[in-house]
Amino acid sequence: MKTKDITKIAIMISIIIVLGFFPPIPIGLLPVPIVIQNAGFMLSGLLLGKKNGTIATLLFLVLVAIGFPVLAGGRGGVTVFLGITAGYLFAYPFATFLIGWANEKFNPNNQNVIYAFGISFVFGALFIDLCGAIGMTLLSDMSLSKSLIANLTFIPGDTVKAFLTAFIAQRISKSLSQRRVNG
Repeated sequence: MKTKDITKIAIMISIIIVLGFFPPIPIGLLPVPIVIQNAGFMLSGLLLGKKNGTIATLLFLVLVAIGFPVLAGGRGGVTVFLGITAGYLFAYPFATFLIGWANEKFNPNNQNVIYAFGISFVFGALFIDLCGAIGMTLLSDMSLSKSLIANLTFIPGDTVKAFLTAFIAQRISKSLSQRRVNG
C-alpha cells in the first residue's frame, strides 16, 4: 500500500472520530440516538472507494473494539458490538464498501452530485437503517416491522447527511483534480 493511501485512510479515520464528537440526539421512539458520525462512513466510501474506504471503516471499528471512546457519546469497547446499536455498527463496513463500489462504477471522480447522493442515500442511509432495524429486532423485544417503522425517524436526517456527503465529496474531488491539472 502506498504512503498516500495510508495517509488518506488515516485522515478519514480522523474525520470519522471528529464526527463522533457531535453529541448524539436522543429520540423517544427508539433506544438509538441520531448521530452525525454515520456521515463519515458515507464520505469514506465516496472519497476513498470500496477498498480504502472499507479499510478506514474497519480500522475505526478496531479502535472502537479495543476500547477507544470514539463512537458518538464517547462509547467504545467490545460491549457496543453486543448492544442495541450492533446492527448499525456491523453495517458500516458493508455500507462503505457498497458506496465505494457503486460510486466507482457509476460516478467516477464524484462528477455528478445527484449520483453521489443517490448512492449515499441507498447504501449509506437505507442499508444502514435496515441493518440497524434487524439488529434491534434480534437484540430487543421489538418486532421487525416495529423496528423498521421506528427507523423511519432517521430518514429525514439521513437524507440531509447523504446530500451533504455527496456535495462535500464532489467539491473535494473537483478541488483535487484541479490541483493535479495545475501542478
